[in-house]
Amino acid sequence: MRKKGKYLRILIIFILIIALVFSVFLIVDRRMRRVICDYSSSVGETVMIKTVDEVISELFYSENIEYSDIVTVSRDSEGKVTSLEVSAAKINYIKSRISVKVAESIALREKYDLEIPIGTIIGNEYTVGRGPKIKFKMQITTTVIADFESRFYSAGINQVLHQIHIKVRMSGHTVVPWYKSPFSAETSVIAAQTVIVGMTPEAYTNVIEAGTDATQDIFDFGTH
Repeated sequence: MRKKGKYLRILIIFILIIALVFSVFLIVDRRMRRVICDYSSSVGETVMIKTVDEVISELFYSENIEYSDIVTVSRDSEGKVTSLEVSAAKINYIKSRISVKVAESIALREKYDLEIPIGTIIGNEYTVGRGPKIKFKMQITTTVIADFESRFYSAGINQVLHQIHIKVRMSGHTVVPWYKSPFSAETSVIAAQTVIVGMTPEAYTNVIEAGTDATQDIFDFGTH
């Protein structure tokens, strides 16, 4: 009976130790998961925004894309601006190239380095950012959607600044061993701009695309 009682006490102590270790593991895992996911999402957003900006700059520089390649300004016999027409074909080409180039840039680096100070993982406000850094290997998966936006600004008497903006929305996941975290980011880049001198255009053609197919809605203002 004494031996059975001894074994029972040992078994109970063993079970309690296992339960304690498991509880500590869950607490540490929960804290690490939050910190690692927040860090990886932030790094993922930064990497994607930087990549998109670099891709757009390189695309416009290498192919020498200018305002006149995207927008056609029409004038009457007196030189007055009568309409602005955005080239849907050029916009579709640029959007396609941005998506392809971003995907290629991300694919070139299969893994990214993620370094988190151990003090930050501990989660104490006095230790944040302190201590040696724990290194992780991180992968990024993402989807990129590019849209064009036309903006007009007053630039003086009888002058209008016309800008073509590229708005890029990104969403995806960062993957760190044992952890996966979603992220989303958005950036806007001026693709082209010019100052239009003269009367306000009597007509403006704006091409808006729907979805990923070739469906388009064309709006002409002041042409009738």
